[in-house]
Amino acid sequence: MTLGDFASLVQLGVGLHAGTALLQSITELTESPLERRLSRLHRIAALKQQSGPAGQDLYDHASDLIGDLEVKKVQFFNEYKEVVAVNGGFAITLALLLAAIAFLSGAEIHMIIGLLVTIFSLAPASVSLLFLWSRWRSNTEMLRASIENLHKQLFNVA
Repeated sequence: MTLGDFASLVQLGVGLHAGTALLQSITELTESPLERRLSRLHRIAALKQQSGPAGQDLYDHASDLIGDLEVKKVQFFNEYKEVVAVNGGFAITLALLLAAIAFLSGAEIHMIIGLLVTIFSLAPASVSLLFLWSRWRSNTEMLRASIENLHKQLFNVA
């Protein structure tokens, strides 16, 4: 096996890492379902606000949860910026490796080197996306439970 056999794989790796570094929509993909649900509940609480003190409490609780969500979004964006730096570094490194492959495409390599190139090309971007998703889920677990509780209170579900 030659180093040139891995050129397409390294190109894919550059694209994956550059894409995940520039994929700001990951923040929207993680945040927007929770944000939309909370926004709907807030509007319902605003309608119930006129029914008395209990309605006012629900509205205030919904408003507090919106503030909590905004804090979580800022925290998540800060984590996202760190992942962008890491993935950007991997994209640059893989682009340099791709340039080296262009010059050394006929060089014979050991299977271990091929395996390392494969792992280096694919794993970091995948791991970073899983990391971001798991961080969002763990950081918003209590917030999601509070939103569920608000939902039950608004609709008097036992």
